[in-house]
Amino acid sequence: MMNKQHLYTSLFLALSSAYLSACSTITTDKQALSSEQQQQLAAERAGHLRQTHVRFNALDKDENGYISRDEFNRSGDRAFNHMDTNKDGVISKTDPKPALRGEDTRSEQTRLQQQQASQQPPRAERLLKMPTTHSADGMLAMYDSNNDGVVSRDEYQQGRDVQFAAVDSNSDGLLSYDEYISEFAGRLDSQIARTLRQD
Repeated sequence: MMNKQHLYTSLFLALSSAYLSACSTITTDKQALSSEQQQQLAAERAGHLRQTHVRFNALDKDENGYISRDEFNRSGDRAFNHMDTNKDGVISKTDPKPALRGEDTRSEQTRLQQQQASQQPPRAERLLKMPTTHSADGMLAMYDSNNDGVVSRDEYQQGRDVQFAAVDSNSDGLLSYDEYISEFAGRLDSQIARTLRQD
């Protein structure tokens, strides 16, 4: 009998493999992606899926293979409270930026000098950009449903409720690993399609 970690890894590899084979045929009306861009896009997508795998395990606090509504809500509460740095009950671009663990505090000049000294090539600009709850911009992109420039606690919770329902494809009140990864993979692919249309 497969253990949970082996099952998750197998599902992740299957999703990644399917995408990698499809990625080589991606084209737009304007032009085909270069092979370097295809590889970069595939690598970025795989990286996002790895992070999603880690997030699932972090959210599954009781390690039963599912994310309950309580586990999901606790995670959401932590994210909102972290971003609402001035504690006024809303998230906006005017909120002071929250401190990040392990944040790189070097100046841009120092960073460039150290990078040149180590002779590492600069990182390529990301092709696949997903909104994230780690920034005010990401929070607004995902949860500012009335486009007023702020995310209230109620607005955020409503958005989270919609998210949970979208991921819970069998409506059993629990998010399985397969549901969680598949829903995020779908959002990744939608973002890839938008990225390609912009090129």
